[in-house]
Amino acid sequence: MTAEIPKIEIISDKEHIGSHKEDQVGWRQDRDAFVKGMKALQESSRTHGIIPKLQPHFMSLKKQGKTSMVYLCSPDTDHVATGLMDLGWGCGYRNCQMLMTYLSKQREENVPILDGVVNIKGLQLLLENAWKEGFDPAGAAQLEHRVYKTHKWIGTTEVYTMLAYLGIRLTLGDSCTILDFDRPTGTNNSHDAMFDWIQSYFEEGCSEEGKLGEADARQQHTGKQKDRVVHITNRPPIYLQHSGHSRTIIGIEILSDGKRNLVMFDPGRRMARSYKKKVSVPEDDMYNSGLLSLNNDEENTSTDTPPEELPDGWLSKMRNLFTVPASNLLRPFRVDSNSIASNPQYQLLVLGEVNELRVTAPTHQCLRWNPNKSFLLSSEERDQNKKIGSFRVV
Repeated sequence: MTAEIPKIEIISDKEHIGSHKEDQVGWRQDRDAFVKGMKALQESSRTHGIIPKLQPHFMSLKKQGKTSMVYLCSPDTDHVATGLMDLGWGCGYRNCQMLMTYLSKQREENVPILDGVVNIKGLQLLLENAWKEGFDPAGAAQLEHRVYKTHKWIGTTEVYTMLAYLGIRLTLGDSCTILDFDRPTGTNNSHDAMFDWIQSYFEEGCSEEGKLGEADARQQHTGKQKDRVVHITNRPPIYLQHSGHSRTIIGIEILSDGKRNLVMFDPGRRMARSYKKKVSVPEDDMYNSGLLSLNNDEENTSTDTPPEELPDGWLSKMRNLFTVPASNLLRPFRVDSNSIASNPQYQLLVLGEVNELRVTAPTHQCLRWNPNKSFLLSSEERDQNKKIGSFRVV
């Protein structure tokens, strides 16, 4: 039997005489009480602070002449890994949780947009409650109105439904929508239009006054912004769905030969210890985690030979033995265009608002993310966005 969860009371504008601000405050209180009633995501599934740690590895590839430019999303985005209990079916929930890690660290009117990240069972209850309130009736029917304590897969529409139910904006103009790249647009089945849009999305994040990532803001202040290779922006991550799997886009890499890689968090990949440690990563051509470990344990060794008396070349040999190439450390995150070409269709779910500009250009070049729009829907907007639509970009 499906567990019951409290219904969120939404007061419409007709029923409430007061300011829009008061309406928003009441909505937030109801929503936050709901989230607090759910069990939180276990910290063992979550890895904080990965995005800044990617920077030196990309810098290393730049020195080797392999990488030209990298754009990354907000460092407030955490990686969430699939566990044994949801192996093979939980990717949709895990990617939703990654979006929620970003939202939980954003503030509007000095209040967190989302008060915490709930576990998978909590998300399943949330989804069922959203269906009861009339969100995505077609999707509810397809999944027989039940997901709690099941291993049913979910996709883009269910992730949208859960977040919209919590009052999070995911719209194109005034309508809720999913960006649909339903066919390849380049040679060898490549998705050039999708890559173009994603690149533009992150590039534009470098020029938003007051909204730059901390690293980019420091470089702009010192006049070195134009010389940067890795741009860490404040743009939200993007949910990406294709047949059978979903991932979270955290950036894009432009290679020296003009080819591009998506930079993604895959819930099916566990994070290496080097990304979990709270240590600064050296900006070197190679990240030698093994050598760092040797140095840290040096005082506990029983050798009678002090380091300065070791034979010439010993340190160099040990460095080569324990170093890991930057490309290997980035392998869990980089996905090239050939891999993306293996699927004919992709859907993107973008936090916030995307607007279609009235200009004469291919459709994917007319869509722009609005950095000035609130992430939170009003109660009226939330009611208007219960039905889901998709926007065919190409």
